[in-house]
Amino acid sequence: MFSSIAVLFCLFLFVPVIRFDVPYSTVVEASDGSLLGAKIATDGQWRFPLQDIVPEKFRKCIIRFEDRKFYFHPGIDPFALGRAILQNIRARKIVSGASTLSMQVVRLSRKGEPRTLWEKFLEMGLTLRLELAKPKREILSLYAAIAPFGGNVVGLEAAAWRYFGCSADQLSWGESAGLAVLPNAPSYIFPGKNNELLKTKRDRLLHHLLIDHTIDSVTYELAVSEPLPGKPGKLPDLAHHLMNRCASPTNAAIVKTTIDRSLQIAAQRIIDQQMPQLKGNHIYNAACLVAEIRTGKILAYIGNADWSDSHGGAVDMIEARRSTGSILKPFLYTAMLDGGKMMPNALTPDLPLYFSGYAPQNFDLQFSGAVPASEALIRSLNVPAVFMLKNYTPVRFLDILRRVGLTTFTKDAGHYGLSLILGGGEATLRELVSAYGSMARVLNRYNKKSEYYSGDYRLVDFLPSTPNTELPDGKFVYRAASIWQTFNILTELNRPEEEAGWQQLSSSGRLAWKTGTSFGFRDAWAIGVNPEYVIGVWAGNASGEGRPGLTGGQAAAPILFEVSSLLSSQCWFEKPLSGMMPVEVCRESGYRASVNCNEVDTIMVPESCLNSTPCPYHHKVHLDANRQYLVNAECYPSGRIVNENWFILPPAMEYYYRKYHPAYRTLPPWLPGARQGSEIQMVELIYPDDRLMVYLPRNNDGQKGQVIFQAAHRRSGAPIFWHLDDTYLGSTRDIHQMAASPLPGDHKLVIVDELGNSSTRYFKVVK
Repeated sequence: MFSSIAVLFCLFLFVPVIRFDVPYSTVVEASDGSLLGAKIATDGQWRFPLQDIVPEKFRKCIIRFEDRKFYFHPGIDPFALGRAILQNIRARKIVSGASTLSMQVVRLSRKGEPRTLWEKFLEMGLTLRLELAKPKREILSLYAAIAPFGGNVVGLEAAAWRYFGCSADQLSWGESAGLAVLPNAPSYIFPGKNNELLKTKRDRLLHHLLIDHTIDSVTYELAVSEPLPGKPGKLPDLAHHLMNRCASPTNAAIVKTTIDRSLQIAAQRIIDQQMPQLKGNHIYNAACLVAEIRTGKILAYIGNADWSDSHGGAVDMIEARRSTGSILKPFLYTAMLDGGKMMPNALTPDLPLYFSGYAPQNFDLQFSGAVPASEALIRSLNVPAVFMLKNYTPVRFLDILRRVGLTTFTKDAGHYGLSLILGGGEATLRELVSAYGSMARVLNRYNKKSEYYSGDYRLVDFLPSTPNTELPDGKFVYRAASIWQTFNILTELNRPEEEAGWQQLSSSGRLAWKTGTSFGFRDAWAIGVNPEYVIGVWAGNASGEGRPGLTGGQAAAPILFEVSSLLSSQCWFEKPLSGMMPVEVCRESGYRASVNCNEVDTIMVPESCLNSTPCPYHHKVHLDANRQYLVNAECYPSGRIVNENWFILPPAMEYYYRKYHPAYRTLPPWLPGARQGSEIQMVELIYPDDRLMVYLPRNNDGQKGQVIFQAAHRRSGAPIFWHLDDTYLGSTRDIHQMAASPLPGDHKLVIVDELGNSSTRYFKVVK
């Protein structure tokens, strides 16, 4: 007794526990534990990491086939050992082995060692040490993880997927028995090679299970009728780019993700259905990301349409930096509301604008003079957005973008300038989806708790994590009311033609969404959000090649709406009334009403809007008794003067605005002989802007080109006289444009009408 204990003690002290220094595959699982994909180990083997639990069916099959006394011996079965010795002596050769499952685990750990008698004794010692160190459950798990199953398939889980296309715990009795007999001679009875022998072994094992009452007769008959596995099939590859992000050559593991497998498959199918049309226009890449608002968990991750495609399919476009186009406009609109810079529907200039040698254009190449800010957002107008950014300043807006989680804007505001709102910077789809989702999370949380949590702004993630539970800190990027106002406006966007009749889709729900198109038609964006989910889509070419028709509305939005129809969500954001106030607004201008506004509405707005400017466009004007002329007390009897509140836009805005608004009333002329007042601007330069840097082009013949100055006058047919640096250039009527070729340097441009009304601009011509 004492000697036995001493032997065990020596084994425990001096014999090391076996180690498996082999590379493993990276295995990526969906949230339900199903396989999304795997990356082959560095030694070329499909070897999945160790699983804690061996499925019951395989456990019973392998123990019955390989080691019936597994739970009763100390790693070495003395009866089996004695039987094997006698059989081998009688046959004068090795005809029987006595290896237990524990001994096979040890043998597999010493792969490549010669099969000598000394090696056999050494393995027996290592087996006893293994039994001392680990419980039977772990030893069986080790065996299931490293047993060979033919070819480069190692381990039960890899074998189940390669041969049967399912996880090991989903195997039937017939499938479990078929795999249980493979490690005994994997190269000899390799599936598809010796099927008759494989079937004989499998069916014999099933018969033993029937005799042992492990399975009943019905199960037995069904199991033996099951077909044998064929050659190893391909593993699932449902999230190739995500799998590559999870893979680590030095730390292979089972990566549990938050991906919803069914949603991942359905979203991929939608992209597959859209790609033929996109490829017809030589657009080869698309990506889609879906995340849950409350937790920030990623539910679907499609990094590219087809990872095997030669047109940049291997590039993960969810993490690629691409020009933002118009997708940032909701962030600016929300910031303007939150900073008290404007009312939700305030008129915003929409007229020619020039900066740094660049003239932004709306997509339709038209100017409306002035449009409500909400309409500018809905129509994604570029010029009003630039005017908004000019008002808010790029410095402040850049700070906002960084605070909502966009880390790719690494330059200072001077680098981006006003082009920041039109795609002058780059962002990733993941960070954009995160930012939109964070805004929704802030709104949801505020509506429930009337508190702000800075931790609500965070990156969406595909790894399970604990939901944000920190205490409120009162810090916010946007107030909830401003976010709600923006999202509410974004539900009014016209849907793409491909999504006609979207209102009738029972699962579509309400969605705040925005598209974006980068300069040169290189990137198409579409992002949608509701209280439960945020969806982001990008389409384009990984190479950066632009294509006509590569717009957010045509290329990305159809995918967005198809994916949104997969998500059942009929709820909408509650209005954060505690952060809103009723205010009187001018019906014509959308500004906070002034004393001169004629028609006033009362609406609920974010309380920050109460600090915005009152209506600057309604003025009290003095008319003669017949309302035909402007007058003043110096030229007309004060008792006969009629006072009227008049909606007056600046001349440049008026010039374009009245083309689209026939009901707009221009001011009447001044009474002949009357001295005009200075309170109403009559003439205005449209181009150049003040302090503008002007670049003169070269003609085809190499000669210096001309700059075209442009102006507007309130009175149709009124002449304008042009002066450049005190040199008279000429006069214009109706169409007020004047060409000139100023030399490099600083210049002063002055225009004057016949009544002395003037406008002045200073600019600089750069070589």
